[in-house]
Amino acid sequence: MNKEIISNKSAISLIVLFIFGSSLILPTATDAGSDLWISILLAIVFTIPIFLIYSRILSLYPNKDLFDILIIVFGKWIGKFLCLLFSWFAFHLGVLVLRNFGSFIITVSFPETPMIVPMIFLGLLGVWVVKEGIEVLGRWSWIFFIFNAPAPTLVTLLLIPKMDFNNILPLFYNGSKAILKGTFSAFSFPFGEVVILTMIFFCLSNRKSSYKVFLSGLFIGGIPLAGISLVEILVLGPDLYKASYFPNHSVATKIGLGDFLQRLEILVLIAAVTGGFVKISVCLMACSNGIAKVFNLKDYRSVIFPMGLLMINFSYLIYDNVMEQIAWADEIWPYYAFLFQAILPIIVFIIAEIRKSSKIKSGRNSDE
Repeated sequence: MNKEIISNKSAISLIVLFIFGSSLILPTATDAGSDLWISILLAIVFTIPIFLIYSRILSLYPNKDLFDILIIVFGKWIGKFLCLLFSWFAFHLGVLVLRNFGSFIITVSFPETPMIVPMIFLGLLGVWVVKEGIEVLGRWSWIFFIFNAPAPTLVTLLLIPKMDFNNILPLFYNGSKAILKGTFSAFSFPFGEVVILTMIFFCLSNRKSSYKVFLSGLFIGGIPLAGISLVEILVLGPDLYKASYFPNHSVATKIGLGDFLQRLEILVLIAAVTGGFVKISVCLMACSNGIAKVFNLKDYRSVIFPMGLLMINFSYLIYDNVMEQIAWADEIWPYYAFLFQAILPIIVFIIAEIRKSSKIKSGRNSDE
């Protein structure tokens, strides 16, 4: 496993598609109303120090992932307990994303198809690509990124006639409290979820790659996401945006140039599903890697298939309906996820720095 190497461009594309993942289909920062695009931009700013912490943790221990670092920093028992917690978080996020896409595909495209069918296809495709390793997943992510990159610009240009700038006026209409609440929500979904990538980035090309990879992925993925959300508000208005389960698709259905260019929502559907496929695969790889470290298995590939099947089963059973799914995402997820996205990484960072500095000092004293 440790012989795998992933290039910076592949790692960046993984982060970008991971950020796009569910955020291309679900509403983001709805608490901010018409100012949600401002909340997303603020969330990018507040995410920078967190991403620097992720990068620093990985750079302190080259060729190690977060699970290895937890065991090194906290010791065998506490470290493995924390590995189990982070493995659960990766598994749970994968379950939620798989269910989100099952609901999305059934709602917008195949209403007569049982929801379990698209989830089985996405889950088994994830099992296949994760078994091939992170290098293959990274190359696929780069291909998907190149294919999806022109879509936001094309969709925005085609939607200009449908935009109403009165939908975002007056600015700061809901007040700073709503904007800050939206910022917190946007951090937890989708930016803070990138902590999952620290669980598989054991194979970056060099020690300093993590800084470039995380920050580049944040800006390349975050700024277009803010632009897409702004377009959605301009076209739908804040009330319809908040009422829509899948606002991006609702906006895409309005694209049309007379009788010549119609049904371009397929572009949005393809971009969303490819991003979701990458996100599900990353979560599956991360939780499998964590389980392998907890139980001292030689290779994470040995548990990918059972973890994939568990993910599919849990995703089918976790919600009763779409309304329950959206309520969880809005009311519970930000506070639940913040523990794994910020609080625990900050604790790991502080203790890792202390351990590293004390080790360096002891080494100098022994040399003297």
